Amino acid sequence: MREITQQAQNNVKIVGKLMDVSFAEGTLKDGRAYERANMTIRVNQSWFDREETSEVTVGMFATRYTSTNKVNPVWDQMQALHGFKTYQNCGEGADTVRISGCSLRENNFVSRSGQLINGYQLNASFVSNTTSAKDIASFEADVFILDMHEELDRNDEPTGRLVVRGGIVQYGGKLDVLEFIAEDPNIIDLINRSWNVNDTVYLGGRIRVTSVEEKAVSSGDSWGEDLGGTTTKFVRELILTSGKPAYEEEFAYAPADIKKAFNVRKAAIEQMQVDARAAKPAASAAKPAATTKYDWE
Repeated sequence: MREITQQAQNNVKIVGKLMDVSFAEGTLKDGRAYERANMTIRVNQSWFDREETSEVTVGMFATRYTSTNKVNPVWDQMQALHGFKTYQNCGEGADTVRISGCSLRENNFVSRSGQLINGYQLNASFVSNTTSAKDIASFEADVFILDMHEELDRNDEPTGRLVVRGGIVQYGGKLDVLEFIAEDPNIIDLINRSWNVNDTVYLGGRIRVTSVEEKAVSSGDSWGEDLGGTTTKFVRELILTSGKPAYEEEFAYAPADIKKAFNVRKAAIEQMQVDARAAKPAASAAKPAATTKYDWE
């Protein structure tokens, strides 16, 4: 079996127009200066018979020196980024950038209402200008399958899409849990025939960050003109477009190891919720966040 300390393949590729970038500076407890950047990149990409525009957010973090007091090469990348042209400042003359050294990470937080929000974030180490690369926002990862189920809409009706929840082993054996969506019927069929819970698989796909206008429905007891209007729904999804058969046992993670890492993650999330309630006593009466239970637990 693959050791839980062995970090999973986890690669993200982003090429697109630099729309905006913001910076924040600070100092770590050990005295080292750091800088954080938050980039928004517009990606016009196509796959299969679909063309889609996404505005992808990518984070970047660098200390001036490493923990061994050596010059950090990522710091130089960060300083160069200050000179890049963004759409906000230069319009269509903005730089097209290539993001590398980038990976998927889990992003959990507690909302003001006390609800646990699960999502993903993209963390990068390098950014450069490019003039010839084709726009793309893609990912490739080795994932341990925790659960697979049919997606339902808000009315509990099937959408025709398949949800694959999987764990990605990060540095030090930390487990991140992410949700991937299969929407192509042929890919859904292949997944159902070749993947099972507890499998370790290679999967790949596209990053989607879009907004959708939805009609707001007036209450049922209203009369006269319908002034419901529309609402904007923001969509951040990881769309499955490729994969391979499950790895043989030699190259797969052991379910027992994954379960231990999952329980560590679960305890950390529960502590985060406790801390959030303690920090905001008035919100303590909020409905507790639902927890996800997987078949293999």
